[in-house]
Amino acid sequence: MKLSSCTPTRRARLLWVAGLASLGLVGCGEALEAPAAESGTHEPVLSFEEFRAQAWREPDTGIYVVDGDTPVLGEEGLRELYQDYVRDARGEEALELGTQRAPLIVNVVNGADDRWGYPRQRNIPYCVSTAFGSNYNTVVQAMAQAAAAWQQVNVRFQHRSDQDGACNASNANVIFDVRPVSGQSYLARAFFPSYPRASRNVLIDSSSFGNNAPWTLTGILRHELGHTLGFRHEHTRPESRTCFENNSWRALTAYDAASVMHYPQCNGSNRGDLVLTGSDVSGAYALYGPLAERDVDTAFYLLNHGDLVNAYGSTNWDAARNHWLNWGISEGRRGSAHFDVRYYLANHGDLVAAYGASNWAAARNHFLNWGINEGRRTSLEFDVKYYLANNADLAAAFGNNYAAALDHWRTQGLFEGRRASADFDVQYYLASNPDLQAAFGATNYPAAMDHWIFTGRAQGRRGVP
Repeated sequence: MKLSSCTPTRRARLLWVAGLASLGLVGCGEALEAPAAESGTHEPVLSFEEFRAQAWREPDTGIYVVDGDTPVLGEEGLRELYQDYVRDARGEEALELGTQRAPLIVNVVNGADDRWGYPRQRNIPYCVSTAFGSNYNTVVQAMAQAAAAWQQVNVRFQHRSDQDGACNASNANVIFDVRPVSGQSYLARAFFPSYPRASRNVLIDSSSFGNNAPWTLTGILRHELGHTLGFRHEHTRPESRTCFENNSWRALTAYDAASVMHYPQCNGSNRGDLVLTGSDVSGAYALYGPLAERDVDTAFYLLNHGDLVNAYGSTNWDAARNHWLNWGISEGRRGSAHFDVRYYLANHGDLVAAYGASNWAAARNHFLNWGINEGRRTSLEFDVKYYLANNADLAAAFGNNYAAALDHWRTQGLFEGRRASADFDVQYYLASNPDLQAAFGATNYPAAMDHWIFTGRAQGRRGVP
């Protein structure tokens, strides 16, 4: 990402595609402008060789960087971008754009959304290179703050500090590395989920640690982490009327000129730090789903029941939640890792006596209205009293506030691999099954939990030592 405060002319706009006019550290008139074409004439279209010669190429990786902070993999990718440039230069973009997209927008590759799948989205580990030196702690803090902004929905980044000493593009223990560079054409640049591991880097130029007001390093990284989740620059949409990149995207929300993914100089309206708007959160929700609630984790519910995926698709979160409320509860379906309505009813005799052995709707209502605050056990894998008794920091923080302890586990504790039951230890389960580590990663506890619930237990795998 590079930052400036001006709107590009058409000439600068075409150069933007090759990565030169994007969020510049220089002023508008420096190296970006060309004399305007005479009225009624067209600017000459660059040859591919001329187009390539203008593109910024990272000296150490050989990767082309376009649109300010987006790496293009290989010359084939640059040729595809060149075709978009040619269409734009000939005035063909309106024909291609306006009728297909209304618009946060997600990158599209081969007709599919460029996003993390459900097993990965809840555990995206990264490292921060110790080569940042005196800026290391600054980057760690800024990454944590930037990640927290996107974690309003069902994604979770994880800083693997144990990998920071070997934080490079060949480290397979993380999904991406955060490393320092110097003398680049950008403040920072990122990647899309479809990129191979060697190209999944967040590179931060030394210029990011200077005065870039009103933008902070955290703001810059909020923008870059948006790319790592698959989100494109908002200003490529026709409503921006400038800075067109290409058509490989799908709309998730209405156009948002203030989006964290919109460059201010491309007719953007944000004049402060780069922060997520309500529309950004809505777009991320549409792609990745909501955070777990106390009785249902909608993504868990949808994506672990194949009939619901077949009926609604893999991202129709609202339809899935409505199914849970209207049919799933009454059918006794499991809605989350922490709440199993069948277990809850069967293991509390007073509820069976009061409601019957299969009145799961009444059992769910009891849980929400009374059971949480009573500290009742809600699944084989989650026992809130055990959770508090075996995590001294939580007992000190929450006391006997069982609802707060439950909220901690569903939003944080599971992702940390904390044990919440005498009958199941997710850290042990993942560590003792190499095939699951190979499939999910060494710290992907949410994916391991789902595997245990829907597959591993039935296979006879051990859940505790």
